[in-house]
Amino acid sequence: MRSPGLTALVDDAAFLSHEAQLHLADLHGSDARWGVDLGEGTFTFDGEASATYPVQLLGSAAPGPRSWLWGWANPSGYSPAVLRAATAARTLGETYGIPELTSGEVPFDAPDSDVAQREVAPGYAVSADLARAAAVASGTWFTYSGAVSGGTRVWMLLEGLTLPPATFARVGRLLPEVLQAGVVTDHRRALASYATLRDLGWDGSHLVLPDGSFTITFDEQGRVSGINGTSGAPTS
Repeated sequence: MRSPGLTALVDDAAFLSHEAQLHLADLHGSDARWGVDLGEGTFTFDGEASATYPVQLLGSAAPGPRSWLWGWANPSGYSPAVLRAATAARTLGETYGIPELTSGEVPFDAPDSDVAQREVAPGYAVSADLARAAAVASGTWFTYSGAVSGGTRVWMLLEGLTLPPATFARVGRLLPEVLQAGVVTDHRRALASYATLRDLGWDGSHLVLPDGSFTITFDEQGRVSGINGTSGAPTS
């Protein structure tokens, strides 16, 4: 079970981190070939849309020990330059008492399947949550995970990428996808955080974009119960 502090960070990151994933897929597809050189601090997508980005190592999830290992705790001793985001997460954890961010190794004994529609790779849910927390701590939102030897997955942050302005069409896809994935605990907090991070209008029930708006309704538990959108530039 996530600590309250980690739960809050996941809520804060949920919509923006997913939007970043959608944009990354737009640029490079969902199954692009990739390579990473942590010594040089570079990550490369191969293929038609090839590109190289500065990279941050967050950590890795290994099925053998069934645990996540933060990059700063890895005995390989990576350079501080590629551990800035992981170190920022640890500092945030120390400041607010979030144990998952300050423990070098985080077990994932509980099955990930307790959350609807999460991927089934061992440790995926825990790892994705910790990557979201690191995104909040570092202000870098483009996370990427890839399989390496022995079923281990390495989690990274890619730098040098910028999200385009939020659009009605993209947010109209984003909102239900994140909510249906079961990532968000506090729906109101998550929406308010997304609006703040994307500089959008939000009054507690209306999310206003340059080319449209969404009216959000909530049930008695504060969970989103309805989303209604209107496209077109808002009138003053």
